[in-house]
Formats: sequence, C-alpha cells, structure tokens
Amino acid sequence: MKAIGYVYASSEETYVKEQIEGLKTFNIETVSVEKENLTGVSQNDTVLTEIVDTLEPGDELVIYELRCLGKSIIQLAEFLSELKEKKVQLVVVKKGAAYSDIKDGSYVEMVLKIAEMEKMIIRERTTKGLQEARRKGRVGGRPKISEETIEQIRHLYNNNRYTLRQIAEECNISLGTAYKYVQER
Repeated sequence: MKAIGYVYASSEETYVKEQIEGLKTFNIETVSVEKENLTGVSQNDTVLTEIVDTLEPGDELVIYELRCLGKSIIQLAEFLSELKEKKVQLVVVKKGAAYSDIKDGSYVEMVLKIAEMEKMIIRERTTKGLQEARRKGRVGGRPKISEETIEQIRHLYNNNRYTLRQIAEECNISLGTAYKYVQER
C-alpha cells in the first residue's frame, strides 16, 4: 500500500505552499504537483490522471481539500466512483470544521450522494423547463426543412456536380444537413 500526494496547480503560490504543508502531516511516498496551465484550457489535470493510472487497490490518494481536484460536483462524483472502482482510498486533509470528525470513506459517500442529488435536481429542472416551453408552443431541436429543399439538395448534388459546401450555401443549410440528405436514398 502506498500513499501518493497530489497538489493542485493554483495561481496563488501561497495556496500551493499551504497544500504541500498540509500533506506533510501524512506518511506520503511521493507528492506530485500539477503544473499551472497557461494555455487557457479550463481544466488541466494530466498529473492527477497519471497518478490515478498508477494507483493499485489499497493505495491512497492524499489531497489537501476537495477543491484541489478542480472538479465540479458531478465531475467529482465520477472521479470518486473511478477511485472506488479501483479500490483506491481518497484521503482529504482539510474537510472543514463541520466534517473533521467524519472518516474519509463516509465523507466520500456523502459527496457522492450530494452529486447524485445535484444530477436529479438538474434533470428535474430541465424536464420542467422543456414541458413549460412545449406548453407555450416552443419545440426544441433543429427546424425541419421542406421537401422542395431536400429535392433541390439532391438535384444540385447529382446533376450539377455542386460540392456539399456549395449546396449548403445555396440552400441556406448546414454542411451536415446537406451531407445527410445526399446520403439518404
């Protein structure tokens, strides 16, 4: 069994130092520090992914606090499920005063339940919103195109040797729609 520490890339240098200091209280084999992403990509967790790939059943991933994973609650639930599947324990150093007495396994289960609740709330709100829109006469999805336009697409492609891009421009449709109706028989 090994314990691997993970430090989140933060633009705040003091927070990175705080994480490292917090991890020192544990018997950690190695501590990996995520590099700050300067390319503008919202989530850079390549080091975390590499760590998780090397972990074996019974190993521990030690982080300072959940925020260090840089994930939304739903992404966090997926990540925690992946760790659970691999039989890897997540150890959270700083859980907050209200949760400090909770064991890590129970803490993870609580987060998973909160994430499941969040998914259900989002699903319910989405369904209600769609029902309300339909009730008001709005229908989602792409607008349908007329049979004349479909025939024009096929005629331009088969007889005039237009490219799909030219057909899309001529018929005022997307390239994907042009391709769809050219392929249909």
